[in-house]
Amino acid sequence: MKKIAILRCLKTSAACAGTGCLRAFNERSEGFKNYAGEEVELAAMWTCNGCGNSMLEDQEGIEKKIARMTKNGIEAVHLSHCTSKKNAEEVPVLCPTIKSIAKRLEAAGVAVYNGTHGQHATGERVKFMN
Repeated sequence: MKKIAILRCLKTSAACAGTGCLRAFNERSEGFKNYAGEEVELAAMWTCNGCGNSMLEDQEGIEKKIARMTKNGIEAVHLSHCTSKKNAEEVPVLCPTIKSIAKRLEAAGVAVYNGTHGQHATGERVKFMN
Protein backbone atom coordinates (compact mmCIF):
# COMPACT_ATOMS: atom_id res chain seq x y z
CA MET A 1 0.00 0.00 0.00
CA LYS A 2 1.35 3.39 -0.97
CA LYS A 3 1.82 5.86 1.90
CA ILE A 4 1.31 9.54 1.24
CA ALA A 5 1.32 12.76 3.24
CA ILE A 6 -0.08 16.26 2.93
CA LEU A 7 2.07 19.33 3.65
CA ARG A 8 0.22 22.51 4.58
CA CYS A 9 0.93 26.12 5.55
CA LEU A 10 1.42 27.08 9.20
CA LYS A 11 -0.37 30.43 8.78
CA THR A 12 -3.38 28.84 7.12
CA SER A 13 -3.55 26.04 9.69
CA ALA A 14 -4.63 28.62 12.27
CA ALA A 15 -8.00 28.81 10.51
CA CYS A 16 -8.14 25.55 8.54
CA ALA A 17 -9.29 22.17 9.79
CA GLY A 18 -8.03 20.37 6.67
CA THR A 19 -11.51 19.32 5.58
CA GLY A 20 -10.96 20.20 1.90
CA CYS A 21 -7.74 18.18 1.77
CA LEU A 22 -9.28 15.20 3.57
CA ARG A 23 -12.46 15.28 1.49
CA ALA A 24 -10.47 15.22 -1.76
CA PHE A 25 -8.28 12.39 -0.44
CA ASN A 26 -11.26 10.31 0.73
CA GLU A 27 -13.07 10.84 -2.58
CA ARG A 28 -9.87 10.34 -4.62
CA SER A 29 -10.76 13.56 -6.42
CA GLU A 30 -8.95 16.73 -7.50
CA GLY A 31 -5.27 16.42 -6.48
CA PHE A 32 -5.76 12.76 -5.55
CA LYS A 33 -7.60 11.62 -8.70
CA ASN A 34 -4.55 9.64 -9.86
CA TYR A 35 -5.06 7.26 -6.91
CA ALA A 36 -8.59 6.22 -7.95
CA GLY A 37 -8.95 2.48 -7.40
CA GLU A 38 -5.57 2.26 -5.67
CA GLU A 39 -4.98 1.37 -2.03
CA VAL A 40 -3.41 4.46 -0.50
CA GLU A 41 -2.86 5.37 3.13
CA LEU A 42 -2.79 8.98 4.29
CA ALA A 43 0.05 8.46 6.75
CA ALA A 44 0.78 12.09 7.69
CA MET A 45 -0.68 15.57 7.52
CA TRP A 46 2.02 17.99 8.56
CA THR A 47 2.66 21.70 8.66
CA CYS A 48 5.64 23.82 7.66
CA ASN A 49 7.38 25.80 10.39
CA GLY A 50 6.20 29.13 9.01
CA CYS A 51 7.66 32.14 7.29
CA GLY A 52 7.95 35.87 7.83
CA ASN A 53 6.59 36.98 11.20
CA SER A 54 5.00 33.61 11.92
CA MET A 55 8.19 31.54 11.67
CA LEU A 56 8.70 29.06 14.49
CA GLU A 57 12.07 29.21 16.21
CA ASP A 58 13.07 25.59 15.67
CA GLN A 59 13.57 25.51 11.90
CA GLU A 60 15.74 22.39 12.15
CA GLY A 61 12.51 20.63 13.06
CA ILE A 62 11.80 20.46 9.32
CA GLU A 63 14.77 18.10 8.90
CA LYS A 64 13.34 15.91 11.65
CA LYS A 65 9.98 15.88 9.90
CA ILE A 66 11.55 14.93 6.57
CA ALA A 67 13.55 12.17 8.26
CA ARG A 68 10.34 10.90 9.84
CA MET A 69 8.64 10.85 6.43
CA THR A 70 11.37 8.67 4.94
CA LYS A 71 11.67 6.45 8.03
CA ASN A 72 7.93 5.75 7.93
CA GLY A 73 7.91 4.91 4.24
CA ILE A 74 6.12 7.97 2.91
CA GLU A 75 6.46 7.79 -0.87
CA ALA A 76 4.69 10.99 -1.85
CA VAL A 77 3.78 14.36 -0.36
CA HIS A 78 0.98 16.47 -1.76
CA LEU A 79 1.31 20.23 -1.33
CA SER A 80 -1.95 21.54 0.06
CA HIS A 81 -4.02 24.19 -1.66
CA CYS A 82 -2.83 26.75 0.92
CA THR A 83 0.86 26.42 0.01
CA SER A 84 0.38 28.60 -3.07
CA LYS A 85 -0.96 32.14 -3.18
CA LYS A 86 -2.31 33.90 -6.26
CA ASN A 87 -0.17 36.65 -7.74
CA ALA A 88 -1.45 39.84 -9.43
CA GLU A 89 -2.37 37.81 -12.54
CA GLU A 90 -4.39 35.36 -10.37
CA VAL A 91 -1.85 32.57 -11.03
CA PRO A 92 -0.95 30.44 -7.98
CA VAL A 93 2.70 30.77 -6.95
CA LEU A 94 4.28 28.27 -4.58
CA CYS A 95 5.45 29.71 -1.25
CA PRO A 96 9.29 29.95 -1.17
CA THR A 97 9.42 28.19 2.22
CA ILE A 98 7.30 25.32 0.93
CA LYS A 99 9.37 25.18 -2.26
CA SER A 100 12.52 24.77 -0.17
CA ILE A 101 10.93 21.97 1.86
CA ALA A 102 9.67 20.29 -1.31
CA LYS A 103 13.17 20.32 -2.81
CA ARG A 104 14.53 18.77 0.39
CA LEU A 105 11.84 16.08 0.24
CA GLU A 106 12.74 15.27 -3.36
CA ALA A 107 16.43 15.09 -2.41
CA ALA A 108 15.46 12.59 0.31
CA GLY A 109 13.64 10.43 -2.25
CA VAL A 110 10.07 11.52 -1.52
CA ALA A 111 8.05 12.54 -4.59
CA VAL A 112 6.21 15.87 -4.33
CA TYR A 113 2.86 16.46 -6.03
CA ASN A 114 0.85 19.58 -6.79
CA GLY A 115 -2.27 20.14 -4.80
CA THR A 116 -4.93 18.51 -2.75
CA HIS A 117 -8.12 20.34 -3.70
CA GLY A 118 -9.26 23.38 -5.65
CA GLN A 119 -9.17 24.21 -9.32
CA HIS A 120 -5.36 24.24 -9.52
CA ALA A 121 -4.83 20.86 -7.83
CA THR A 122 -3.45 18.84 -10.72
CA GLY A 123 -2.00 15.95 -8.73
CA GLU A 124 1.01 16.09 -11.07
CA ARG A 125 4.56 15.78 -9.84
CA VAL A 126 6.12 19.18 -9.10
CA LYS A 127 8.96 20.13 -11.43
CA PHE A 128 11.61 22.38 -9.96
CA MET A 129 13.60 24.88 -11.97
CA ASN A 130 16.21 25.77 -9.32
